[in-house]
Amino acid sequence: MAKRIEWIDIAKGIAILAVVIGHTLGPYNGQFFGSLIFAFHMPIFFMLSGYLYHPRPPIQECRRGAVNLLLPYVATAVLVLVVSAVARWLPHNPVLLAYFPSWQTGLLAAVYGAGSPVFNPWHWQVQPIGAVWFLLSMFIAIQLFNGWMTLTARYAQRTRQDLARGVIVIALAISGGVLGQIAYLPWAFNAALLAQAFLYAGYLVRQTNLLQRMPSPWYLLLTFMWVKCLSRLFCADGSRVAELAD
Repeated sequence: MAKRIEWIDIAKGIAILAVVIGHTLGPYNGQFFGSLIFAFHMPIFFMLSGYLYHPRPPIQECRRGAVNLLLPYVATAVLVLVVSAVARWLPHNPVLLAYFPSWQTGLLAAVYGAGSPVFNPWHWQVQPIGAVWFLLSMFIAIQLFNGWMTLTARYAQRTRQDLARGVIVIALAISGGVLGQIAYLPWAFNAALLAQAFLYAGYLVRQTNLLQRMPSPWYLLLTFMWVKCLSRLFCADGSRVAELAD
C-alpha cells in the first residue's frame, strides 16, 4: 500500500472545510470572505490531482474515474431525488425539504450536473444539482488531461514536449474561460477546460520539486500578493471574484 503524503491530506482537509463553509455562508456569500474561499477551494483540488497525476491508458483512467467520481455522484443524486420525493409526499414536515419540485426537474438537474444557475443562449431552464457538480467536472478534466498528456508524451519530441504542452494547456484554459462567459455547459465542461491550467500547474510543481526548492519566505510573499490582488478585484467590481463554479 502506497504511503500517504501527510501535507496533501492536510491540504485536502482544508479545501473540504472551505467548501462546507463556503456553501453555508448565506448572505455573506458575495462578500470578501466568501470570495476569498471560492477563489481557492476548487483550484486546490485540481492542483493536487495534477500533483498526484500518473499517466494511464485511457480506458484504465476512465474506469478509475467512474469508480472514484461518477459512482459517488450518482449515489448522491439518487439520494437527493429520493429525499425530495419523500418531502413532497410529506409537505408540512419540519425535517425534510424538497430540493426539487418534481421528478422531471430533479432528473434533468442530475443529468446536466450544474453547480449554479444555468445560463446559455438557448435559455434552457435547468435547476442546479448543487456542490456535487465538482465530481462530474473533475471526471471530465482528468480524462482530458490524461489524454493530451499521453499524446504529447507519445508523439512530441522530448525537446518540444514542454512547448507543446504549454500551448495546449493555454488554449484549453482560454477556451474554458471564453465558453464560461457564453454558456454553463453540461457537467461543467467549461470549468473542466479551465481546470487544465491548475492540473498542469500541480504536475509541474511535482516535476520541478518546487515545494522543496522554494524558500519559506516566498510562501508568505506569494500568499500576501494573492490576497492583495483578490481584495483589489473585489473592490473593483463590488461582487465575487471569478471562480470555477457556483
